[in-house]
Amino acid sequence: MALQHFGWFLGAGFGVQGWGDPTYGVGYDWKQPPVYQDAARVFEAAGLDLFIIEDGVTVPDTYGGSAEVNLAAARFVPKHDPLPLVPYLLAATEKIGIVPTLSASFYEPFTAARLLATLQHFANGRLGFNVVTSGSDLAAQNYGLDKQIDHDLRYDRAEEWVQVVRALWRSWDADAIVEDAAGGVFADFTKVRTIDHKGEFFQVRGPLNTAPLESEPVMVQAGASGKGQDFAGRNSDVILALASTPERMRAHREEVRAVAVRNGRNPDDLKVLFVVNPIVTANAEEAASTRAHRSQLTQAAIDEALQGVSYLSGVDFKKFELDAPLPELTTNSNQGTLDNFVKSAPAGSTLREILQARANKDGLAIIGTPDEIADHLGELSEAVGGDGFLFTGQVHPANVHRTLDPLVPALRRRGLLRTELGDGGLRANLTDF
Repeated sequence: MALQHFGWFLGAGFGVQGWGDPTYGVGYDWKQPPVYQDAARVFEAAGLDLFIIEDGVTVPDTYGGSAEVNLAAARFVPKHDPLPLVPYLLAATEKIGIVPTLSASFYEPFTAARLLATLQHFANGRLGFNVVTSGSDLAAQNYGLDKQIDHDLRYDRAEEWVQVVRALWRSWDADAIVEDAAGGVFADFTKVRTIDHKGEFFQVRGPLNTAPLESEPVMVQAGASGKGQDFAGRNSDVILALASTPERMRAHREEVRAVAVRNGRNPDDLKVLFVVNPIVTANAEEAASTRAHRSQLTQAAIDEALQGVSYLSGVDFKKFELDAPLPELTTNSNQGTLDNFVKSAPAGSTLREILQARANKDGLAIIGTPDEIADHLGELSEAVGGDGFLFTGQVHPANVHRTLDPLVPALRRRGLLRTELGDGGLRANLTDF
């Protein structure tokens, strides 16, 4: 088995951690940095390359036209902005990459470039940024729009956004600051230039007014639609990938790597990391009990599943009969999420059958003893030819420790997980192998 890259994807964002767990709130406050700092220290000690923090800018009420289910379950809301959390995480760690999420739909490129450049200086090369295009109409309405712009147009805009951000980072030569006290010159004006960008979506003069970067932040992206895969393959350093079978994992990885090749990139510079949810059990009996519990389609479980896919896809699934075949659906929002959900069961399946199939298959969950999970990840990596995995789950201490304390030794015994991170920053760690 070959070494794999591992990270942690905090899908709940800088939000409520551990709601519903018996240990919720014991010794920590999700609204304050320490619980995230503690988790980041554990991730770094475990040899995880990066810690990605999701974000969203709305109170979801797509499901049934009400925010009741989301607020009751603390799903997607409430949450804080992850960017102010970054310096706290950097201060608590030394080597792990810290990756906040920000939206190319709502951040102006100059603001984003300046903010990320500042944080990269704090990070000494450990910063990444997870770019999203924010498909939600609810989010768009918080920024002066009636609804979000067309799906493909959002990616065209994001493409130009990335070009402008990178051009601004490169508007200072690396050696522009000379600090020549004798000559009275702090920075050489010939090495700082405007970018004079005039495109379809942005007009930006430049240059950036921060100090030049020694290395640019690592870009993470999760595009799953055809347009999203093209965008990610051209621009990303890391793909945050969602797929539930080895076949779909391999197909997704091969497609984005092919896009990279078509755009003159070395596909090995692009790391495709698949999101998995390891649920560690002590033995086979506990694993069977956990699977049985997770496969029960209670009303709470149905609401929990449907409110999530409703928000992410922009389709209100409460309006469909559970025992009628699901109609053909389209969305201007997250097409990958909708496609993955619908294809969880054979064509023509009812909504209940889709939900039951997902519950029985456990979605992204891998349930078993530490050795069973480690073996499964090793087998997946060989079947997919992949680069690694992103563990997902909330970062309340009970979940972090019951996952990683037993799993890390099992992964290392199989040669899947590095024993320590390097000192060269996130990009260097990602290109070590």
